[in-house]
Amino acid sequence: MPKMLKIDAHTHLGNCKTFGVRISEDELLKSMDDYHIDASIVQPHPGEDIPENIHDDIAALAEKYPGRIFGLASMNPHFDRKRYTKEIERCIRSLHFVGIKLHTFGHAISPISERATMVFDLARDLNVPVMIHTGPGVPFSLPSLCITKASKYPTVPIILAHSGAITYVSEAYVAAHEYQNIFLETSWCAAHRIQWLITEIGPDRVMFGSDIPSNMPVEITKYDTINLTAEESRLTRGKTAINVFNLKVKV
Repeated sequence: MPKMLKIDAHTHLGNCKTFGVRISEDELLKSMDDYHIDASIVQPHPGEDIPENIHDDIAALAEKYPGRIFGLASMNPHFDRKRYTKEIERCIRSLHFVGIKLHTFGHAISPISERATMVFDLARDLNVPVMIHTGPGVPFSLPSLCITKASKYPTVPIILAHSGAITYVSEAYVAAHEYQNIFLETSWCAAHRIQWLITEIGPDRVMFGSDIPSNMPVEITKYDTINLTAEESRLTRGKTAINVFNLKVKV
């Protein structure tokens, strides 16, 4: 039987002035080793002054650990449009990143805004998914605001980071129930709600994420205690993220 690959679909590197968090390369890698994570999808925090530098750091880490670290481009869409477009294209085409992040809370941007449309146009043209922060940061972070983009961009996979977190999980469920191109990443969700999402939406649409290394043991424990079947565990802990982000994981 092939090894069950474990993927962290949502983690960060660098400093975050917005939320007062700093994650080093050593901390990230130690967390992966301690909890047997085969690969992580890594993005800058929203509170980075020069996200281009963190993109370079992530790319260097991915080069050092091929098939184990994958980059997700994250930059404030309110920056100059040419700067934003150039950097996202560089990340996907030259640095081989696997998607784009739209941080509704950290970048103060609504998914239904004109600048968010720019992000989705790029994702469609570059053939990559968009991860959207949902949960804290209302009104921009309401999962329901992602529905119009799911309808307009049916070929773009949309990952709802945190699945609405504690308060808006039901909204994330409704969005994913209505649109097959919406997927759910579950960091900061209650364990019984994760189990509900897996049962109702399907394990091929739900993926594990930690968000930050210190949160890893909590998120791992949630999945360990909700009585997943072998197939549900295989998909939610790894295969769903591999499929959605088209990852070439080193086995």
